[in-house]
Amino acid sequence: MNKTESSPTMIIPSGTEIQIDVHGQLSVRTPGNLVIQNSGHYGEIESVGGSIRIESNAEVEAVSVRCAETCYVQGSLTSWKVQAKSIHLEERAQARIVLQETEGIEIGKNAHLVGNFSSEKELFLLFSRFAQQLRSLPFYFDRKGAPAPPQLAQSPPEGQEPPKSLPIEAEPRHVEVSPLSSRVLEAGEELPDQLFFALVLLEREAKNEAYGTTSIRVVEELVKLLKERDLDTMQHTYRTLFGRIVEPGDDVRRAYEMIGSYFKGSEAEGAAEGAAEA
Repeated sequence: MNKTESSPTMIIPSGTEIQIDVHGQLSVRTPGNLVIQNSGHYGEIESVGGSIRIESNAEVEAVSVRCAETCYVQGSLTSWKVQAKSIHLEERAQARIVLQETEGIEIGKNAHLVGNFSSEKELFLLFSRFAQQLRSLPFYFDRKGAPAPPQLAQSPPEGQEPPKSLPIEAEPRHVEVSPLSSRVLEAGEELPDQLFFALVLLEREAKNEAYGTTSIRVVEELVKLLKERDLDTMQHTYRTLFGRIVEPGDDVRRAYEMIGSYFKGSEAEGAAEGAAEA
Protein backbone atom coordinates (compact mmCIF):
# COMPACT_ATOMS: atom_id res chain seq x y z
CA MET A 1 0.00 0.00 0.00
CA ASN A 2 1.52 3.35 -1.01
CA LYS A 3 1.31 6.65 0.89
CA THR A 4 -1.46 7.98 -1.32
CA GLU A 5 -3.72 5.03 -0.52
CA SER A 6 -3.03 5.15 3.25
CA SER A 7 -3.50 8.91 3.67
CA PRO A 8 -6.97 10.27 4.49
CA THR A 9 -8.79 12.21 1.80
CA MET A 10 -9.97 15.77 2.41
CA ILE A 11 -13.12 16.84 0.57
CA ILE A 12 -14.01 20.54 0.40
CA PRO A 13 -17.65 20.86 -0.68
CA SER A 14 -18.67 23.36 -3.32
CA GLY A 15 -19.52 26.72 -1.76
CA THR A 16 -17.10 26.39 1.16
CA GLU A 17 -15.17 29.53 2.10
CA ILE A 18 -11.82 29.28 3.91
CA GLN A 19 -10.02 32.45 4.96
CA ILE A 20 -7.23 33.61 7.27
CA ASP A 21 -7.78 36.87 9.16
CA VAL A 22 -5.20 39.49 10.21
CA HIS A 23 -4.58 37.57 13.45
CA GLY A 24 -3.59 34.44 11.50
CA GLN A 25 -6.72 32.59 12.56
CA LEU A 26 -8.53 30.29 10.15
CA SER A 27 -12.22 30.86 9.40
CA VAL A 28 -14.36 28.19 7.74
CA ARG A 29 -17.84 28.67 6.28
CA THR A 30 -19.48 25.64 4.66
CA PRO A 31 -23.00 25.11 3.26
CA GLY A 32 -23.57 21.73 4.96
CA ASN A 33 -22.46 19.70 7.95
CA LEU A 34 -18.95 20.27 9.30
CA VAL A 35 -16.91 17.73 11.28
CA ILE A 36 -13.71 18.85 13.05
CA GLN A 37 -11.33 16.01 13.96
CA ASN A 38 -8.13 17.94 14.78
CA SER A 39 -7.37 20.59 17.40
CA GLY A 40 -6.97 24.18 16.27
CA HIS A 41 -7.61 27.89 16.76
CA TYR A 42 -10.23 29.51 14.53
CA GLY A 43 -11.72 32.91 13.92
CA GLU A 44 -15.18 31.79 12.82
CA ILE A 45 -16.68 28.37 12.18
CA GLU A 46 -20.01 28.27 10.37
CA SER A 47 -22.34 25.67 8.89
CA VAL A 48 -24.97 27.57 6.91
CA GLY A 49 -27.52 24.78 6.61
CA GLY A 50 -26.32 21.92 8.79
CA SER A 51 -24.65 20.90 12.04
CA ILE A 52 -21.14 21.16 13.45
CA ARG A 53 -19.46 18.28 15.26
CA ILE A 54 -16.22 18.49 17.27
CA GLU A 55 -14.92 14.97 17.72
CA SER A 56 -13.53 13.44 20.91
CA ASN A 57 -9.81 14.08 20.42
CA ALA A 58 -10.19 17.65 19.14
CA GLU A 59 -9.61 20.78 21.25
CA VAL A 60 -11.11 23.72 19.37
CA GLU A 61 -10.91 27.43 20.19
CA ALA A 62 -13.00 29.82 18.09
CA VAL A 63 -14.21 33.39 18.33
CA SER A 64 -17.66 32.37 17.09
CA VAL A 65 -19.42 29.17 16.12
CA ARG A 66 -22.61 29.32 14.04
CA CYS A 67 -24.79 26.58 12.59
CA ALA A 68 -28.40 26.19 11.49
CA GLU A 69 -28.93 22.96 13.41
CA THR A 70 -26.99 21.40 16.33
CA CYS A 71 -23.49 22.03 17.61
CA TYR A 72 -22.25 18.64 18.86
CA VAL A 73 -19.22 18.60 21.16
CA GLN A 74 -17.46 15.34 21.96
CA GLY A 75 -14.04 16.87 22.66
CA SER A 76 -13.37 20.42 23.87
CA LEU A 77 -14.73 23.77 22.68
CA THR A 78 -13.74 27.25 23.86
CA SER A 79 -15.68 30.07 22.20
CA TRP A 80 -16.80 33.64 22.78
CA LYS A 81 -20.19 33.03 21.12
CA VAL A 82 -22.11 29.99 19.88
CA GLN A 83 -25.25 30.45 17.76
CA ALA A 84 -27.15 27.24 16.98
CA LYS A 85 -30.56 25.63 17.22
CA SER A 86 -29.18 23.56 20.07
CA ILE A 87 -25.92 22.60 21.78
CA HIS A 88 -25.30 18.95 22.62
CA LEU A 89 -22.40 18.10 24.94
CA GLU A 90 -21.74 14.41 24.73
CA GLU A 91 -20.11 12.17 27.35
CA ARG A 92 -16.96 13.79 28.86
CA ALA A 93 -17.20 16.82 26.56
CA GLN A 94 -15.73 20.12 27.80
CA ALA A 95 -17.22 23.45 26.72
CA ARG A 96 -16.31 26.99 27.75
CA ILE A 97 -18.83 29.28 26.05
CA VAL A 98 -19.15 32.91 27.10
CA LEU A 99 -22.27 33.84 25.11
CA GLN A 100 -24.81 31.44 23.63
CA GLU A 101 -27.85 31.94 21.43
CA THR A 102 -29.71 28.61 21.30
CA GLU A 103 -33.14 27.11 21.80
CA GLY A 104 -31.89 24.25 23.94
CA ILE A 105 -28.85 22.63 25.56
CA GLU A 106 -28.27 18.94 26.27
CA ILE A 107 -25.43 18.05 28.64
CA GLY A 108 -24.10 14.51 28.99
CA LYS A 109 -23.63 12.85 32.38
CA ASN A 110 -19.92 13.61 32.69
CA ALA A 111 -19.83 16.66 30.39
CA HIS A 112 -18.75 20.06 31.71
CA LEU A 113 -20.08 23.48 30.66
CA VAL A 114 -18.64 26.84 31.79
CA GLY A 115 -20.10 30.26 30.92
CA ASN A 116 -23.34 30.20 28.96
CA PHE A 117 -24.44 33.84 29.28
CA SER A 118 -27.29 35.02 27.07
CA SER A 119 -25.87 38.52 26.48
CA GLU A 120 -22.89 40.76 27.22
CA LYS A 121 -25.13 42.86 29.48
CA GLU A 122 -25.86 39.80 31.62
CA LEU A 123 -22.14 39.02 31.76
CA PHE A 124 -21.13 42.49 32.97
CA LEU A 125 -24.02 42.67 35.43
CA LEU A 126 -22.87 39.45 37.06
CA PHE A 127 -19.25 40.62 37.18
CA SER A 128 -20.29 43.92 38.71
CA ARG A 129 -21.98 42.04 41.58
CA PHE A 130 -18.66 40.38 42.38
CA ALA A 131 -16.42 43.37 41.66
CA GLN A 132 -14.54 43.00 44.96
CA GLN A 133 -13.63 39.38 44.19
CA LEU A 134 -12.53 40.28 40.66
CA ARG A 135 -10.30 43.08 41.92
CA SER A 136 -8.39 40.58 44.09
CA LEU A 137 -7.64 38.22 41.20
CA PRO A 138 -4.06 38.44 39.82
CA PHE A 139 -3.89 39.10 36.10
CA TYR A 140 -2.07 36.41 34.18
CA PHE A 141 -0.10 38.91 32.08
CA ASP A 142 0.96 40.90 35.15
CA ARG A 143 3.43 38.19 36.15
CA LYS A 144 6.96 38.98 35.10
CA GLY A 145 8.10 36.90 32.16
CA ALA A 146 4.62 35.50 31.54
CA PRO A 147 3.42 35.70 27.93
CA ALA A 148 0.27 37.65 27.16
CA PRO A 149 -2.89 35.51 27.05
CA PRO A 150 -4.05 34.47 23.56
CA GLN A 151 -6.38 36.99 21.99
CA LEU A 152 -9.58 36.04 20.27
CA ALA A 153 -9.83 37.99 17.04
CA GLN A 154 -12.44 40.72 16.95
CA SER A 155 -14.93 40.39 14.10
CA PRO A 156 -17.61 42.91 13.02
CA PRO A 157 -21.23 41.79 12.53
CA GLU A 158 -21.90 39.97 9.27
CA GLY A 159 -22.07 42.32 6.32
CA GLN A 160 -20.69 45.27 8.26
CA GLU A 161 -17.30 46.82 7.56
CA PRO A 162 -15.13 47.54 10.61
CA PRO A 163 -15.05 51.28 11.32
CA LYS A 164 -11.75 53.10 11.07
CA SER A 165 -12.22 54.96 14.33
CA LEU A 166 -14.64 55.50 17.18
CA PRO A 167 -17.46 58.00 16.70
CA ILE A 168 -15.86 60.60 18.94
CA GLU A 169 -17.97 63.50 20.11
CA ALA A 170 -16.64 66.99 19.65
CA GLU A 171 -14.71 68.27 22.67
CA PRO A 172 -16.83 70.81 24.58
CA ARG A 173 -15.26 74.21 25.06
CA HIS A 174 -16.32 74.27 28.67
CA VAL A 175 -17.19 71.31 30.87
CA GLU A 176 -18.95 71.56 34.19
CA VAL A 177 -17.08 69.03 36.29
CA SER A 178 -18.85 67.43 39.23
CA PRO A 179 -17.03 67.06 42.57
CA LEU A 180 -17.11 63.28 42.11
CA SER A 181 -14.94 63.32 38.99
CA SER A 182 -12.87 66.49 39.33
CA ARG A 183 -10.29 65.01 41.64
CA VAL A 184 -7.48 62.51 41.68
CA LEU A 185 -8.35 59.42 43.71
CA GLU A 186 -6.03 58.49 46.52
CA ALA A 187 -3.40 55.84 45.79
CA GLY A 188 -5.21 53.15 47.79
CA GLU A 189 -8.71 54.16 46.72
CA GLU A 190 -10.49 51.75 44.40
CA LEU A 191 -11.78 52.75 40.97
CA PRO A 192 -15.55 52.83 40.45
CA ASP A 193 -16.79 49.62 38.82
CA GLN A 194 -17.25 51.08 35.33
CA LEU A 195 -13.70 52.44 35.25
CA PHE A 196 -12.29 49.25 36.78
CA PHE A 197 -13.79 47.09 34.01
CA ALA A 198 -12.62 49.61 31.40
CA LEU A 199 -9.10 49.31 32.83
CA VAL A 200 -9.25 45.50 32.56
CA LEU A 201 -10.23 45.72 28.89
CA LEU A 202 -7.62 48.36 28.03
CA GLU A 203 -4.81 46.49 29.77
CA ARG A 204 -5.61 43.49 27.62
CA GLU A 205 -5.78 45.56 24.44
CA ALA A 206 -2.37 47.09 25.23
CA LYS A 207 -0.96 43.61 24.48
CA ASN A 208 -2.83 43.30 21.18
CA GLU A 209 -0.24 43.22 18.39
CA ALA A 210 -2.91 43.99 15.78
CA TYR A 211 -2.69 47.69 16.68
CA GLY A 212 -0.01 50.01 15.37
CA THR A 213 2.57 51.79 17.53
CA THR A 214 0.54 55.00 17.81
CA SER A 215 -2.63 53.21 18.86
CA ILE A 216 -0.75 51.15 21.46
CA ARG A 217 0.72 54.32 22.96
CA VAL A 218 -2.75 55.86 23.21
CA VAL A 219 -4.12 52.74 24.94
CA GLU A 220 -1.15 52.78 27.35
CA GLU A 221 -1.84 56.46 28.13
CA LEU A 222 -5.47 55.62 28.96
CA VAL A 223 -4.30 52.76 31.18
CA LYS A 224 -1.86 55.10 32.94
CA LEU A 225 -4.57 57.68 33.68
CA LEU A 226 -6.83 55.01 35.16
CA LYS A 227 -4.06 53.42 37.22
CA GLU A 228 -3.04 56.82 38.58
CA ARG A 229 -6.72 57.57 39.35
CA ASP A 230 -6.44 60.90 37.53
CA LEU A 231 -10.14 61.23 36.72
CA ASP A 232 -9.97 64.97 36.04
CA THR A 233 -7.50 64.53 33.16
CA MET A 234 -9.34 61.43 31.95
CA GLN A 235 -12.65 63.28 31.78
CA HIS A 236 -11.22 66.07 29.62
CA THR A 237 -9.09 63.92 27.29
CA TYR A 238 -10.66 60.47 26.88
CA ARG A 239 -12.69 61.40 23.77
CA THR A 240 -9.63 62.76 22.00
CA LEU A 241 -7.44 59.82 23.04
CA PHE A 242 -9.93 57.18 21.93
CA GLY A 243 -10.32 59.05 18.62
CA ARG A 244 -6.63 58.42 17.88
CA ILE A 245 -6.97 54.64 18.04
CA VAL A 246 -7.03 53.27 14.49
CA GLU A 247 -9.61 50.53 13.81
CA PRO A 248 -10.55 49.96 17.47
CA GLY A 249 -11.66 46.47 18.46
CA ASP A 250 -14.78 45.56 20.41
CA ASP A 251 -12.96 45.73 23.77
CA VAL A 252 -11.78 49.29 23.08
CA ARG A 253 -15.33 50.25 22.18
CA ARG A 254 -16.70 48.75 25.38
CA ALA A 255 -14.08 50.60 27.42
CA TYR A 256 -15.00 53.88 25.70
CA GLU A 257 -18.70 53.34 26.40
CA MET A 258 -18.09 52.50 30.06
CA ILE A 259 -15.82 55.51 30.65
CA GLY A 260 -18.29 57.80 28.87
CA SER A 261 -21.19 56.36 30.84
CA TYR A 262 -19.36 56.96 34.12
CA PHE A 263 -18.60 60.61 33.42
CA LYS A 264 -22.08 61.33 32.07
CA GLY A 265 -23.53 59.82 35.24
CA SER A 266 -21.15 61.86 37.38
CA GLU A 267 -22.03 65.10 35.59
CA ALA A 268 -25.76 64.38 35.97
CA GLU A 269 -25.27 63.70 39.68
CA GLY A 270 -23.30 66.91 40.10
CA ALA A 271 -25.98 68.92 38.28
CA ALA A 272 -28.68 67.42 40.51
CA GLU A 273 -26.72 68.31 43.63
CA GLY A 274 -26.20 71.86 42.37
CA ALA A 275 -29.92 72.26 41.66
CA ALA A 276 -30.77 70.97 45.13
CA GLU A 277 -28.40 73.46 46.78
CA ALA A 278 -29.87 76.31 44.72
